[in-house]
Amino acid sequence: MDFIIPYLARYIHIASAITLLGGMFFAVIAWLPALRDQGVSDAIAARFRPWFLAAMLGLLLSGFYNYYRHVENQDVPKMYHMVFGIKFLLALHVFAVGYISLKGGNAKRARQILGVVISGLVIIGLSGWMRVLHLAFLTHMAR
Repeated sequence: MDFIIPYLARYIHIASAITLLGGMFFAVIAWLPALRDQGVSDAIAARFRPWFLAAMLGLLLSGFYNYYRHVENQDVPKMYHMVFGIKFLLALHVFAVGYISLKGGNAKRARQILGVVISGLVIIGLSGWMRVLHLAFLTHMAR
């Protein structure tokens, strides 16, 4: 039964990342190239903004919980902290620029969302690296 909260935190983290990055990826691939009408673009951005904010909150809460859970048990190597720091700084960039890109009348929306998508893809790579570091550390500790 001790696995339910960590499982839910991981689920919320992944679902929030999919929502946030998936929406931005869709914008870069389909929405922005297809629309030239600023009014329609603003309407779509306004509809996505609450989902973006909810995903951002989900990522922050579940991410800090997941980090604390690993650090509390001291089951991570030192490099894990460095990678987490880089990932967190990039996440702040995603949150700030993503939020700004969804404001009305934004003429730089396409470039900003592309930056969010690129940073998000780097974050996914860093997340995989953190997972490998964690598992390698656990494997080494079991020996």
